[in-house]
Amino acid sequence: MRLVRPFETLFFLCAVLAGVGVSLWLAIWSPDALLRDPLPLYRQGAATSSPEIIGTRDIRHIRLVGPDEETVPFQVSLPHDLSTAVVPIVVIVNGLSGQPDPIKHVTHPGPNAIVVYQPPLETENSTESTFPVGAWDARSRIYRMPEEVSAILAWVGRQEWADKKRINLVGIGWGAVMLPAIRRRAGATGRPINASVFINGGTDIASLASANLDISARWLRHPAAWVADFMLRPLAPETHLPEIAGPFLIITAPDDPAIPEASRTGLEALLPSPKTMASVARGDDTPAAYYQRVIRVAQNWLVAQGAVNP
Repeated sequence: MRLVRPFETLFFLCAVLAGVGVSLWLAIWSPDALLRDPLPLYRQGAATSSPEIIGTRDIRHIRLVGPDEETVPFQVSLPHDLSTAVVPIVVIVNGLSGQPDPIKHVTHPGPNAIVVYQPPLETENSTESTFPVGAWDARSRIYRMPEEVSAILAWVGRQEWADKKRINLVGIGWGAVMLPAIRRRAGATGRPINASVFINGGTDIASLASANLDISARWLRHPAAWVADFMLRPLAPETHLPEIAGPFLIITAPDDPAIPEASRTGLEALLPSPKTMASVARGDDTPAAYYQRVIRVAQNWLVAQGAVNP
């Protein structure tokens, strides 16, 4: 009877550890890992006792509570007089905090519901002062976005006023970058999307991070961008773009240095047809004035598609 040599035992243990490591790597970093699990149960927390009324709209502040007691706040704008049986929905995934509130810049919302989700991303502290610890915290928050938007879509689908065949998604800035991963997660949880609008989105997270990170030391900018790309690799838009279905509208700002040209053209190339491209230059507009123009373009396209009511 041959005895197992120590070298063979060590080799076997190393092989097992390597296999476990590869399995964990694939489970954590595979883009499809986002799609495997069913959507956890999110319950509705306390909402405002009475909706805020702005003009002819009711503005409701809703809060979902997740299985780990995490909260998902969002706003809902509804016609004050819901005379129709159901209304189309536009779910807007906003960019970083501090950007204009889309609800206030949809000047003629019509008989439609507008839902605005603000991702849990803050801009008060510079990346330089928080890197790399802050980068890991930002990663955790960004990874929550596909799940949280899917939970909001599930909530919308349960509302008696919702036209379930006309639920549309709009991503602005960072929300547009995450929109492909959000679309795939929503589809995997049984939440079909009608039309999607990308406003100032792009591909290649490393390039986008390099153009936007608040780091004064130039030597640190590229390593930090590489780290951001590595940590967010499963959410990379170029991975998920070919797997989603339109119709799509892409709105770009050719004079916006925050979105490199290669990122803009990458989005346009990888997004499947049918798709429409629109260029809306920022010019000398204030952020609020610019977003009003952009939202008007998106609204006109959605109306033309029959995705929302005029």
